[in-house]
Formats: sequence, C-alpha cells, structure tokens
Amino acid sequence: MIRLHLFLEAAPPWQQGDDAPEIHQYAVRVRLDRAALLHAADQWDLALAPFPPR
Repeated sequence: MIRLHLFLEAAPPWQQGDDAPEIHQYAVRVRLDRAALLHAADQWDLALAPFPPR
C-alpha cells in the first residue's frame, strides 16, 4: 500500500502560510502490486519527458 499526501498549493490566500491546513490532513491510500507500481512509475516518467527539469 502507498499512502499519498496531498498539499493544497492552490488554496485561497487566507489558507496559505501559517494558516495552511496540515499537510497530512489529506491522503489517498492506494493498493497495488509491485508490477503495477513499476509500470505506473515508467508511465509517469514518459509523461514528464517532454517537460524540462526544474
């Protein structure tokens, strides 16, 4: 299982900085096997390839 923590970068101005929500407040749990995880990582790399590194 992988647990993804999401951060609200597009939150309204009054919820940014010290007033931002707790980073671990929002999470998604994903169950997948090793092969599926490796495939997803490869697909992510392919999707990001056109964009320059920052």
